[in-house]
Amino acid sequence: MLTTAFLWFVAAAPAADTAAPVAPPEPLVAITAPTTDQASSFWQVVIEQQLIIRVPAQRSQLNNFAAGPSTSRRATELPVIWKEKKAPKCVAMRNILGMQAVQRDSIDIITRQKQRLRAQLNRGCRALDFYAGFYMQGSKDGKLCEDRDEIHARTGAKCEIDKFRLMVPVRDDD
Repeated sequence: MLTTAFLWFVAAAPAADTAAPVAPPEPLVAITAPTTDQASSFWQVVIEQQLIIRVPAQRSQLNNFAAGPSTSRRATELPVIWKEKKAPKCVAMRNILGMQAVQRDSIDIITRQKQRLRAQLNRGCRALDFYAGFYMQGSKDGKLCEDRDEIHARTGAKCEIDKFRLMVPVRDDD
C-alpha cells in the first residue's frame, strides 16, 4: 500500500527537466465596462415568447384526394346525420385533437371529449384551404374564441372564426 501511494506521489510531481507552466495568452479584444451613455442601450434585453399549436387534419369527402372506390364496412354504413346546436363562444386549445373540412365555409373541430364543434369561417375563407390542418397562435387565456382568434393554414391562408356550433348526431329511427 505504501508503494502505491509513493507511485501516485511521483506521478503527480512535476519532472525536473520539464518547463514551467505557460501563462494563458492575452485576450485579443479588451473588454471594458460601458460608459453611462452606452449602459441603457448596451444592457437592454428583449424577450419574446410565441406559442404556435398545430392541429392535424383527418380525412373527409372534401379533402380525401387519393380516395378510390372503397368496399370497406365503414363505407357501406349509412352516413351520420348531424344537427347543429348552441355551442360555447370559446374552446380550450388543449382540448382540440383534430379537424375535418366537411363544408365549403366551415371546419369541424374534434375535441378530447369526443365532441364535434363546427367552426364557421368568416366570409371569403374556404375550408379546402385547411385540408392539411391548421395552426393557431396561443393566447393568454389558452382558448380559441369566435370573433377573436385566427387560424392559419399551411398554404398561407388565415381566417377568423365567426361562430362555433355544437354538432350532435341524430339517430334515424326508421
